[in-house]
Amino acid sequence: MEKNLNIDVMELPSVFIGRSLSEKTRQWLKNQPIRFIEQPLFRIQFRKPKLEILKTIKDKPLSIVVTSSAAAHWLVRFREHFGMLVNHEVYCLSLKQENILKEGWGNVFRSPEPNIFSLSELLAKQHKGRQVVYLRGDKPLNDLYQQLFSAGIHPLEMEVYKNTPIEKWLNQSFDAYLFFNPKSIETYKASGNFPSPNGQIMAVGDQTAMMAWKVFPNEVNVSREQEELSFVQYSISRLQQKLSEPEFKGMVTD
Repeated sequence: MEKNLNIDVMELPSVFIGRSLSEKTRQWLKNQPIRFIEQPLFRIQFRKPKLEILKTIKDKPLSIVVTSSAAAHWLVRFREHFGMLVNHEVYCLSLKQENILKEGWGNVFRSPEPNIFSLSELLAKQHKGRQVVYLRGDKPLNDLYQQLFSAGIHPLEMEVYKNTPIEKWLNQSFDAYLFFNPKSIETYKASGNFPSPNGQIMAVGDQTAMMAWKVFPNEVNVSREQEELSFVQYSISRLQQKLSEPEFKGMVTD
C-alpha cells in the first residue's frame, strides 16, 4: 500500500481505487489530504484483428463505436485494416477516448453526456444507414448494444480485447471505495473482499451503483461523472463531506 500513499500521516482518510489511474489524476490526488491505493481489477489483453471480418467492411462507410479507452487504443493501432478514413465516423463516450482517437482519426464524435444513453441517442440522430461497428471487450461493461438495437440500429460487434479479472485479497480498511463499473465490484467481491462497515462506496453511474447496493450494506454514492479525474474529484469531495456528517445508509446521488 505504501507505493501509492501521498503522505505518511496515517490519520488521514484512506481511499481504495479499483483501477490504475492516469498520471494527471494521480498527481491531483497526491496534492490532497488523503492516502490512496490503486488496485487494477482487470488486465487488458488486446486481440489480433479478425481479418476475415474486416475484409468485408474495409473501405465502406462506417460508424465505429467505442466505449472504453482500451477499444480506442486498439482502433488507433489497427486503423489501417478499416481502409479509407474519409468513409468513417467514430463515436465515443469520453474526452479521454476522444483524445486517443484523434491521434489516428479525424471524424470523431463524442456524446454530449458521458453515458451510453447519450451516445446511443447521438448515433441514432446522425445515423445515415452506415454499417455500425461496435468495438468492445469480451465482457461488455454496459448495454450499448441493446440501446442501439432499440433505436433500430443493428451493430456489428467486434471483440477487440479481453478483460481478465485480477483477484487479490486486500487485508485493509478504507474510508472510501471507488468503482468504475459493475464488473469491478464483482471481481473485488470474488477475491473475498468486503468494504469496511463505515466505508463510503463511490460508483460511476446507476448500473455500478445498483451492483454496489446489491452486494454491499454500505452507503452508495452515485456519480454522473464518468471522466476519471472528474469522478475522483467528486468522490474525494463527497468523502470529505460525509466524514463530517452523521452516519447514514442508502443510496445518494449528486
